[in-house]
Amino acid sequence: MLNLSQDLAKKLEGIGNELKAIYADSTNEKEIIRQKLRDSGTYFRQMEAISTRTLSNWLNGREIAGVDGSVNQTKGQPPHLLYLFQALAKTISGYECRESDVYTPLLDTKEEIEQEKQPIKWRSHLLAKIELEVAKRLIEEKDVGFLMMDGALYHYRIDAPEEWESLRLLALEKDVLLVGVSEEITTENLIKLPAFKDHARKPHTYDRDLLFGKLNRGEMIHLEDIQQKAGLSSSWMRPSSAPSITGFDLLIEQSEKRDLVSDLLYTLTPKDGRGIPFWLDHVDRDVRVTDRLVEALVEQYIDPEIKQRLFIQKRQDRPY
Repeated sequence: MLNLSQDLAKKLEGIGNELKAIYADSTNEKEIIRQKLRDSGTYFRQMEAISTRTLSNWLNGREIAGVDGSVNQTKGQPPHLLYLFQALAKTISGYECRESDVYTPLLDTKEEIEQEKQPIKWRSHLLAKIELEVAKRLIEEKDVGFLMMDGALYHYRIDAPEEWESLRLLALEKDVLLVGVSEEITTENLIKLPAFKDHARKPHTYDRDLLFGKLNRGEMIHLEDIQQKAGLSSSWMRPSSAPSITGFDLLIEQSEKRDLVSDLLYTLTPKDGRGIPFWLDHVDRDVRVTDRLVEALVEQYIDPEIKQRLFIQKRQDRPY
């Protein structure tokens, strides 16, 4: 039984009722949203599962691969932190490229501290950098035809522009379909369209919330007016029974293969799963830097006195 005050329970219930009043759908909300999408010139398509034989013929000996990265940190407050990074690019046949890195603000120079006040930016940069490095290395070492990156491609352009441009050019040179797959969609683009102006009155109107449960299973949509940016073309789909949408983006030079990409993702996604291709989930599990791994590595490779002095908080010594 939770030790919860009645006052807190009542406040939580009140918040829940307020959220329901603002964000809950009406009985015909699905058709209203779908009509607004049609009025806005949305491209609707029912995806098709690709047979094993057809997929094998299309690949013609080339491979399907996924890329993901992970970062975790010791417990504490900046700058008394160690960040551990790991990235993995892996083909379905099992060939892999790994890269790792370690960062602590304690070793930053005064100039670096002045230039970079927020370690989160360094985390984003270092993680994106090693993910792009393993992706590029895999393409160089193996004949990859379809490469899935975990997350939207756009963030690589922001977080590690040089490495991103290098991978982009290599993918085009070797005719590799480069695709970013996103489960966390935080854009607010639909309310920019005239048909959705009424929804702009809500405090937060994310595309993922507006489209929750609105697409049919196996359906993909694309709105060129709001889903083309910085050399990338994005789309939304519902590849499984989960009502949430999944986003994917690809290079603008490869956008004519959008239908093929959507069918490939649909084929690789478990029908009763959460909407993410199974191989990306496999790579995610294989690369994850867990709390236990962080603790074990620090225990083994950091001097005990330095560990106690720099990376142990007093609260960690509490007896409960």
